[in-house]
Amino acid sequence: MASLALTSLLQQLFKRIYRQDKAFDKYQIRFLKKLQTTSTDENENDLFDECVVQLATLPNNLDDKLSEGRLISRHSVTQLQQIDSLSDAIKGRLLEIQNGEIPYTIIEHQVELKELIKIYQRAVIELSKRSMQSGDNNKGDVEFINEELQQVILELDVGEAYVKDLEKLRLSINNESDPFQLPHHCLQVINLIINSTREERSSSRHFLYTLNDSLTEFYLNFAKTLNATEAGFTQQKDTFVSIEKSAKTLQQQSEEAQDIDSLRNYITSYVSEVENVIAEQEKKKEQKFRHKFQGIVRQIKELQSETQSYQKTLKHQTKQLHVDFLTKIPNRAAWSERLDIEITRLKRYDNPLQMAVIDIDNFKSINDNFGHLAGDKVLHAIAQTLQKSVRKTGYIARFGGEEFALLLPEISQQKAQFVLNKLRDRIKAITFRFKEENLIITISVGFTTLVSSDDQDEAFERADAALYQAKAEGKDRVIFIEKTATDDE
Repeated sequence: MASLALTSLLQQLFKRIYRQDKAFDKYQIRFLKKLQTTSTDENENDLFDECVVQLATLPNNLDDKLSEGRLISRHSVTQLQQIDSLSDAIKGRLLEIQNGEIPYTIIEHQVELKELIKIYQRAVIELSKRSMQSGDNNKGDVEFINEELQQVILELDVGEAYVKDLEKLRLSINNESDPFQLPHHCLQVINLIINSTREERSSSRHFLYTLNDSLTEFYLNFAKTLNATEAGFTQQKDTFVSIEKSAKTLQQQSEEAQDIDSLRNYITSYVSEVENVIAEQEKKKEQKFRHKFQGIVRQIKELQSETQSYQKTLKHQTKQLHVDFLTKIPNRAAWSERLDIEITRLKRYDNPLQMAVIDIDNFKSINDNFGHLAGDKVLHAIAQTLQKSVRKTGYIARFGGEEFALLLPEISQQKAQFVLNKLRDRIKAITFRFKEENLIITISVGFTTLVSSDDQDEAFERADAALYQAKAEGKDRVIFIEKTATDDE
């Protein structure tokens, strides 16, 4: 049976991954209870094998999420430092974050995000006061801070009960026209983080109490097992004593027997008595084995049901991690994974591969004139149209903001030019209606042909440069840029 030291070690290890996957959190509690009540080494080994399987299916994307969050935090710091009108105190705090050690743990990352939100709050207050005192218009700076603050909020890791509240706050900040309300919103965000942290601590205490109850149950079951084992030894000893007594009686009767028939009767009686004792013992063992077998069958059925549930949950979570919440198409993380696959295929088979970057023209004016909800509807409609218009081998994803990225494998540059212009015309044909006004929206597209020497960044920079050229030439057009020899230098 599992030792106390082993059980304690497993508890500590499980605590390190607690609240990272809801399905596994429920499983690990059941696992510890089963481990504490298992009666044989074989059952214990089966439990450990089962746990290894569960851990193998647990999605391990924490490093990617933390890396992405750190990049966004550092980007936010860099963007804030570009605002010259901020005070030296805030710039000093930004410099401390920039020169400080990169957060390693989730807690350190959360602490940095909280500090960054406080800096945003202070920056909004300073800009607002300076605007009142000097009469300067800092609307652009406030809007910039507004957008950056929303990006930070999206990276916050709060409890499930607070996710909806945090999203409502993000939308409130998104639609806020009064800069003096932003500090109030920042305080609300900080309060949500504090409440979520308190709930997590409460959940941790509850988990420890549950473990304590499980340990108590383990000790009770262990005591029962010892008593049952001692009773089994006593019963076995009584059986041997009974057989030994019968053997002595047979020996005495054999010595006193006067003829063969009497001796035969004595032996027959002894054998019958021994057979009855053994049969009774086997019957008890059979009943005990049948009871254990039935328990194993129930456990197998429970495990099958749990496995199916875990598989469904895992598929759903994996899908959610790679889908943009607004447009319902693949997100940037999914794009990076797919691009890696396509570049690997390109280097192996040398099949043509085109990459395009698509941007919605004048999208900011849509938000300014009709509101951010209108902008969200435009993003969703265009994303769905792009996804439905791309053939099955193509891959479209939201790269960020109003920008989309598209892969077109196994077609030439000329064919890609035709496809992208067709996409552009299809988007242009959509009529949006906001505030009794019909609106025609266009897109600009830049694309390039990938070569075997390309990596993700190089190819995207070329496509992005083509997009920038399309914008500079008047928008609503498709521009191609080819890799040149100087690009490899």
